[in-house]
Amino acid sequence: MYDNILYPTDGSNGANAAMAHAGELAANYDATLHVLFVIDSEHIETGMFPRQDTKRDRVTGMMKRDEQTAGEGSMSLNEDLAKKLHRRGTHLTQEVATLLADDGCETTATVKEGDPAGVITKYAEDNDIDLITMGTHGRRGIERRLIGSVTENVVRTSAVPVLTVRLEATDS
Repeated sequence: MYDNILYPTDGSNGANAAMAHAGELAANYDATLHVLFVIDSEHIETGMFPRQDTKRDRVTGMMKRDEQTAGEGSMSLNEDLAKKLHRRGTHLTQEVATLLADDGCETTATVKEGDPAGVITKYAEDNDIDLITMGTHGRRGIERRLIGSVTENVVRTSAVPVLTVRLEATDS
């Protein structure tokens, strides 16, 4: 039933709650477990930039880097942060892959950069993933409506089934 299972992780408690389920399913179905860490490109492409407000006054503030602002002011890719996150992701995915391999799972470890939900669903399409296993993060109220979550976006957009694992109240 499952030949390839995707386990995206950011090392959080929510992601860790799903790890045992992903490993157990991979072992039971003799599936390859793909461990994926996504560097959220939005968090490494921001900076200070002068701009005009609605009254056409010049103001300065944090803005997301885009085609118009790239390379201007201090709007540039924070390469040091990107390198640190890549090292962290590589260490984390290899650590998880080794741990699950010790439990008898065939594993692969990958680090990608981009919009997390988009990268996860694209990875699933490109690698013939049969199931995505992810943790949830119990956001409530207005925070959930305004921010959303990577898991929620993957559930809504994935072409393959997504198993979500709730973080127990005692694990937070």
